[in-house]
Amino acid sequence: MAAAPGDPGLSKLQFAPFSSALDVGFWHELTQRKLNEYRLDEAPKDIKGYYYNGDSAGLPARLTLEFSAFDM
Repeated sequence: MAAAPGDPGLSKLQFAPFSSALDVGFWHELTQRKLNEYRLDEAPKDIKGYYYNGDSAGLPARLTLEFSAFDM
């Protein structure tokens, strides 16, 4: 909940920019699935990634996609 003007104790809603990190294993798995399973199918696919924002101050948060992104 965003703070209304004059509400003590509530902080403002903030958004943090992030950088993406695509592991080489992700690209390999995507290539294999595109060639052998998806072929010409262009429908969206569900994948999972990991968001991490515990780095030192001043560094962007990370969204990481690994070879296991397709294990849903």
